[in-house]
Amino acid sequence: MTRRRLVALILVWTLPSVLFLSTAALVYAKYRIAPPDRLDDAERTQVIRTLRAGMAGETPVPCTMDRPVEEILAVTVWSKGRPLARFEGHGETVCAAAQEAAAKIQTAGVIKAMTVEDREAARLQVDVVTGSAPLGGIERYAVPGIAEMLAINPGIEGIGTDHRGARAVLLPHELVAAKVLAAKRPSNALPDFAMGIDIARISSLLAQRAGIVGEIAPSSLFRFRTDTFVEQPQRMRSSAPIQLYRGIPAELPPLSAKSLREAALEGGRFLVAHLAPNGRYIYEHELSSGRQTDPMRSSSYSMPRHAGTTYFLAELYRITKEPWLKEPIERAFHHLAELLKTGKCGSTLPNGTEIDCVLDRTEAVAQLGSTALAVVALAEYQRATGDTTYLPIATKFSSFLLFMQREDGSFRHLYDPKTQTPDDKTELLYYSGEAALALARMYLVTNDERYAIAARKGLEWLVAWYDFFMGGFFYGEEHWTCIAAEAAWPYANNPEYKRFCHGYGAFLRAQQPVLGEHPDQDDFAGAYNVTSFVPPYNTPAGSRTEAMISAYLLGKHHGDPDPQVREQIRAALQYTLGQQIRPESDFNVVGHGLGGMPGSPIDRNVRIDYVQHVCSAMIRASEWIDDP
Repeated sequence: MTRRRLVALILVWTLPSVLFLSTAALVYAKYRIAPPDRLDDAERTQVIRTLRAGMAGETPVPCTMDRPVEEILAVTVWSKGRPLARFEGHGETVCAAAQEAAAKIQTAGVIKAMTVEDREAARLQVDVVTGSAPLGGIERYAVPGIAEMLAINPGIEGIGTDHRGARAVLLPHELVAAKVLAAKRPSNALPDFAMGIDIARISSLLAQRAGIVGEIAPSSLFRFRTDTFVEQPQRMRSSAPIQLYRGIPAELPPLSAKSLREAALEGGRFLVAHLAPNGRYIYEHELSSGRQTDPMRSSSYSMPRHAGTTYFLAELYRITKEPWLKEPIERAFHHLAELLKTGKCGSTLPNGTEIDCVLDRTEAVAQLGSTALAVVALAEYQRATGDTTYLPIATKFSSFLLFMQREDGSFRHLYDPKTQTPDDKTELLYYSGEAALALARMYLVTNDERYAIAARKGLEWLVAWYDFFMGGFFYGEEHWTCIAAEAAWPYANNPEYKRFCHGYGAFLRAQQPVLGEHPDQDDFAGAYNVTSFVPPYNTPAGSRTEAMISAYLLGKHHGDPDPQVREQIRAALQYTLGQQIRPESDFNVVGHGLGGMPGSPIDRNVRIDYVQHVCSAMIRASEWIDDP
């Protein structure tokens, strides 16, 4: 090889790498904001003491530390879950800025108008700006739309402007509350998947805050990071203020059987508090505003999730025997019974078997999942109480499931009760696994061999579907399949079920970040996420952990528990304990939020199934998590 060709070959391989690394280094140097050097317990206490004096109408208590601040220290006064007022202090040090903010608080009319009780109960959140960097500047070199999609670290960074000499900032939690962080949906096929900021909306909000008439150019915007902390609840103020990270207490609750049981019960209390007198749940609760869906209306209601949520409450009652759970469960069942009285779905098969299914008043087509999870809930209640009151209903529902099962073990997922015709084409997520679980549970409470045979056939079909070369490399949402496989033990003891569920666990672990894996994202450790560019949704950390608990138990049944699955479960539960609303983190919650599970670290909406899945995993794991 000639020297010329050797040099050319080296350049071909090295120049692209050098160019890439140089670009990455330049972008890192220009846009990276270093994490804050956080105030310690004593320093946070000093700041709050100074601000509290202002709240009491007293001369601010002198603050002595010399920690630097990048111009702004912002104080948000939270009262009854709402941001009542925000004050800014300026100065070269945290103390100087805190004292200026305290003086503003002391003379503010909105604070003076509060009752003494409300002032004492209010919680002060402090955001100390510690660093800033440009928001954009590379749009012309980027794939169109990508710069806005990945502009900031959501929930960590705020956005500000220095437009025409007027500085205004939107704090990280204000961007979350304004719903401008996950504002774009890249695919119509994934309506729940959102990412990217709404630059136009952010610019408008900043213009209002700065009193600017007209638009703010994106080039006038900057990003900033803060050291954020909040006061303890009133009864806990002997402890230091709470460090926040992405709006959530940075210190996680301990992981133990006791903490999991208590958290699951708090989830149960949340659901009971959101159960209307008519037996329907308040389906969604937006924590920042307090807005809730109307349980009297059916437009946004989900009967599969009604049944699944009631199943969790029955499971919680079976494990804890807490008496306050019994009446709400029966109230939710009563609603199902009321729907059956309409007779819209009931019929008799040619062989004389009576069938019925769950069909909401506004529905024309019955979904298999609604009926399957209703059976799971009814059977779980019978397991807990020994009460067979609901067995006739469960039997009709189960007969419907048997009718919807094909000879090969698969299930039809939709049914037209008017024509009494199943839909043989439509396939929906989750329903086959839910039906297999329902039949397994019915066998448990009745010993009727028909259910055991049908459950086994359903599981064989679900697992065999992956019997091709690529089947071990990807999986769908199979959490109900693994829950059903463990529920069917020991009469369905095919070792392939264990192999399948352990393989599913390995597939999921590739999506579960660990501590130190992603910069600035240790708070995501234990969650499930396909990319570090988008915050994880909290529900998969619950539903997939339910599946992994069953996978781990299947391993124990076969004498081969997988320690990696056990650690996978522990990591996810530790994450969800931190995400659940508890007294330390309910300062920005309007209405009853304790025990609720928000959609994600930057989504303040709680839906009943978010709580169901996470808390079901918690209560099931509490039975063995402390075992060696």
